[in-house]
Amino acid sequence: MKNLILIVLAALTATLSSCSKDEAFDLSETIFIEDSYYPGLPIYSEWGYNTFGAYIDRAPFVSNTSDLPVKIYVNGDTMHFILKGRVDGTEAVLTFHLQGYSPATNFDLVSLDKTFINLKDPGRSATLKIGNVTTELTIIEGELEFKRVQRLILDNEPTRVIMSGYFQLKTFLNGEPAAISNGRFDLGIGYGNFFNF
Repeated sequence: MKNLILIVLAALTATLSSCSKDEAFDLSETIFIEDSYYPGLPIYSEWGYNTFGAYIDRAPFVSNTSDLPVKIYVNGDTMHFILKGRVDGTEAVLTFHLQGYSPATNFDLVSLDKTFINLKDPGRSATLKIGNVTTELTIIEGELEFKRVQRLILDNEPTRVIMSGYFQLKTFLNGEPAAISNGRFDLGIGYGNFFNF
């Protein structure tokens, strides 16, 4: 497994070093490498693989190749961090609403580097949409960590920001306690998925 990861990292490094700005769109593709310790979830990485995953109770909620896995929009003083994927074959969207965070551009997201957010603090909330049902989550406990936020530079110009980190929370779904656990993300944020209005 270690050899596979090293081979993928070497190939990605070679690809990134030979990319031009015209090829930057290819960096929005999803690379899914399954975590051998958490089946169905992607490994944690900081390479801009455009993946995320978590368990909703025991079901994997993961990004896929057909949906844009992340969007961020800022409205007023609140940043909305949206993860879109599938759980048990059904479209699902998990959104973190973070009051007090209002980056003007995607490049301003680097201010979140090494930021730990307690989801129980005032001004924090989350919603989960599975299929056509949206639930405002009552958070029993939870955290969102932006472990590393870095700029990706091609041809000496920044092209996007790579955000990597972890999340987990306990809540209620369908009237009973539920956990969203082992959440991890490694996502590229550029012109097409960052909005400020």
